[in-house]
Amino acid sequence: MLAYSHQIKLVLVIYFYLPTIMSGATWYVATNGNDNNNGKINTPFKTLKYAISKSSDGDVIELRNGTYPSDEIKIERNDLTIRSYVNEWAIIKAPVDAGEDIASCLWYSNEKTRGGTLERLEIIGGAFYGVKFESNWNWGLPDNERSGASGIKLVQCKIHDTGRDCIKITPGCNDISIISCEIYNSGVGPENLEQNGGPNAEGIDNVNGSRMIVKNKKLNNISTNGLYAKGGAVDCVIEGNLFRNIGEAGIGVGFYTDGEWFDSKTNPNYYESINTIVRNNIVINTQHGGIVIVGAKNCKIYNNTVMTASPIYHAPLTFLSGEVGVDENTTFHPISTGLEILNNIFIDQSPSGEDDFTILVRENALEGSNIIDHNIFYKSNGSAISFDDGDWPSKKFADWKTLGFDSHGLEVNPQLNAEMHLLSSSPAIDKGKSINGLQTDYDGKARLNAVDIGADEFGNGNVLQVPPPTSIIGTGAVGSTSNSNDWNVVNPIVFYPNPADDLLHVSGMEIENYTIQLFDLNGKLIISKPGNSLLTEQLISGLYLVRAISNHQDITNFQKILIHHPY
Repeated sequence: MLAYSHQIKLVLVIYFYLPTIMSGATWYVATNGNDNNNGKINTPFKTLKYAISKSSDGDVIELRNGTYPSDEIKIERNDLTIRSYVNEWAIIKAPVDAGEDIASCLWYSNEKTRGGTLERLEIIGGAFYGVKFESNWNWGLPDNERSGASGIKLVQCKIHDTGRDCIKITPGCNDISIISCEIYNSGVGPENLEQNGGPNAEGIDNVNGSRMIVKNKKLNNISTNGLYAKGGAVDCVIEGNLFRNIGEAGIGVGFYTDGEWFDSKTNPNYYESINTIVRNNIVINTQHGGIVIVGAKNCKIYNNTVMTASPIYHAPLTFLSGEVGVDENTTFHPISTGLEILNNIFIDQSPSGEDDFTILVRENALEGSNIIDHNIFYKSNGSAISFDDGDWPSKKFADWKTLGFDSHGLEVNPQLNAEMHLLSSSPAIDKGKSINGLQTDYDGKARLNAVDIGADEFGNGNVLQVPPPTSIIGTGAVGSTSNSNDWNVVNPIVFYPNPADDLLHVSGMEIENYTIQLFDLNGKLIISKPGNSLLTEQLISGLYLVRAISNHQDITNFQKILIHHPY
């Protein structure tokens, strides 16, 4: 009976997986092609725009090696996949100085578009955005008529050197997943100015986009904020990411949004961010706050390692009250409530001064029941940590504890190496609180029974190298002053994370032409795919066998991989 049940599950896995790789037509594009061709592999089109015009819902467009110019390419097909051809790399590039004529490099311009994937692409430029997801939300539009492009994935893409934001998610564009991407150099164009003259160039700007997933991503050299989940965003997950060299805040759980972008029926109190999960992230060298929480409700902040280098009035852990202008007569000031902030490391490397805080709570920004505990706070300049709640002079860690917070928290050097991982002497080891559903760390290693504080779980296998920030303010015993910009992972051959959720990677291979194969425990081949990753989100949870081959020869032995979907 068990064997029969397993066979049924395997059939279901294959049934649900195959349509994603076999449905629809496949079109090919090459820089030496011709748009008068038929788009077959030996007679490819020349331009991506023309290939999209010939495609239908559910099709696949394969781009051969080379650079493809964009004059704001629109994507309006459902379930359209655009990707680089196997073992090749395609670049899509738009200018940054064309203003509204070429506002985005790639634009999901139809608010009714559902589904689709951008995979293994390099997306450069756009006067405003690298990738924009469009909606029809605006003042006066009834809630039941609002819509936005939804259900789209970006997988293993590089998005960089954009005029403003690298990725723009407009209100109502839900279920956007950004997996294993590199995002860097936002705000390089002349249009990087708001009407008030300030900078406006986020890594990811998500206004009211619910169920956004950002995983295993690297953000570097972002002009303003690394990432927002604001404007009434619900059920977003931000995990396993590296934020490095950020001009303002690293992660914004809420911010300041006009009331027109909220769904007032489902969110009458205008909370900026609801049920957002931020876990296993490393945030390095931000010039304002590290994790900034603004008008948030029921958000979970677990096992992050945050280091700020701000000489101004911000802190690695910052709480602000929201300010939502609904109309000329009404302004809401939502206060964060129902928060859980557990097992985080917060480091302040700013010079000692008047506005020198590790925790910042402005304008009574916390109310109700909030659980804040098992965190480590440290000031690298040697002074005691402090927090500001608007009552000068600023208070000390002992005062923070009298508010009912961090009864198990520590004011101590967390003892980190240059990759922001725990040293063997770290007081963070075994001092965390076990959290349901949090089974792995930043590197994909399993959390032990005695959980560590921070993004790293010490002493449980190889770690992935985290490049240090390009500059660090201060002389503390954490971090590094290395100028390395090397983003490459240098490791023995390893499949990670293990357990895996929706994406399995392989690292350490120098061989270009290889294939990853995944089997069930009976040796039945389920997936065989060229490249350095596998999408595993449609597999049922359980144990599998995986290996890498090249020219029909094994590169690795069989390894056991646990596929686990926590939600």
